[in-house]
Amino acid sequence: MVPRKTRSGIAHVSVRLPKSYAPESSRRYPLLLVLGELQAKPWTDSLHAEGVLPEMIVATAPISAEGGAEFAPAALLANLAEVYRILEAPEGRWICGAGHDGISAMRAVLDPPDLFGCGACLSGSFEGAEGEPPLQSTILRDLEERRSLTKGRRLYFDYGTLGLDECYEPYHRDLGAILRGKGWGDGSEFTIQRVQGGSHDIVSWQARLGVALQWLAAR
Repeated sequence: MVPRKTRSGIAHVSVRLPKSYAPESSRRYPLLLVLGELQAKPWTDSLHAEGVLPEMIVATAPISAEGGAEFAPAALLANLAEVYRILEAPEGRWICGAGHDGISAMRAVLDPPDLFGCGACLSGSFEGAEGEPPLQSTILRDLEERRSLTKGRRLYFDYGTLGLDECYEPYHRDLGAILRGKGWGDGSEFTIQRVQGGSHDIVSWQARLGVALQWLAAR
């Protein structure tokens, strides 16, 4: 199916609709919003065929949201909801990204208002653009200073063992401690996976996305 286009305040967004999506129908569908260059539709189609995922609307915002500075999730979601029949409950709206876009995906799940119920953060760049070490990571410290985290949300995190990713283990170790300290359960609200042989590049992220979606679907 040729991607349909819509326009948000930050970028052109490509939207792939499920085969059963019909203009005359009132049926609403879950949404997967992809930040960056990941190709999620092959995975959503494959996992739907296996009975793991329902049919989903897949929207891709290809312009990097590095550091989260240009990403306005509420505006983008509102734009998509004006055009497409998307489920209204946060649990039916997922978001994913890698590197800096993964951090934007995490924030879209954790920050109010309640927009997204599930998120995947592959090779999350918790060092930020400044390259801060774990104990000085602004992203982790901001997370630690939150009074509470919303219950009922699910976040998948991973990091590889090659290249830049091999430096990410301390960040994710601190991340796990912070989330557990906020009352989130490891294996229920969140998981952190160390991917042997994984690296900080699009090929590796593409291969790992399916595992992330499977975990998010396993409620």
